Amino acid sequence: MTGVVESTVIRQVSIVHEFKLDLRNGIVLCSELSESTVSSFPDVNQRDMKNGYVWYTLPIVDINGESVVFSLCFFNSRIQSLSISIANPQKYGSSWNDFSESKEKLRAKDTEKWLSSIGYQVGKYLWGAVWAGYDSKGGFGHAVVRYAL
Repeated sequence: MTGVVESTVIRQVSIVHEFKLDLRNGIVLCSELSESTVSSFPDVNQRDMKNGYVWYTLPIVDINGESVVFSLCFFNSRIQSLSISIANPQKYGSSWNDFSESKEKLRAKDTEKWLSSIGYQVGKYLWGAVWAGYDSKGGFGHAVVRYAL
């Protein structure tokens, strides 16, 4: 009698219900974050595009061993997206004089790895999407979280 061994592969599927990240500085990044909370935050850099879009760049935050920059995009006071990038002047440079496409592509890969390490894989979700890569028009590597609102 021939024995048949049945193999079962179990995959761990992580269902991400929303991009939500507590920066431990008074701001929790999530789809419910209000523009008034961000605009009143100390040392935030605001860029009002005068078309309903307002961008806020937060001070650098240290999370899981990395210095991270978050820029938040609001449209008519509702959060639309986040731009996320690792800040490491020794590795990526600190000005346009240090720019290289290869450094920025590395920043994009490192930012993607960092997001993955905190539980957010690049992909599409019911709540929105996570993307990481090099933006050739802007000349920088980063990740983007978009909320499907």
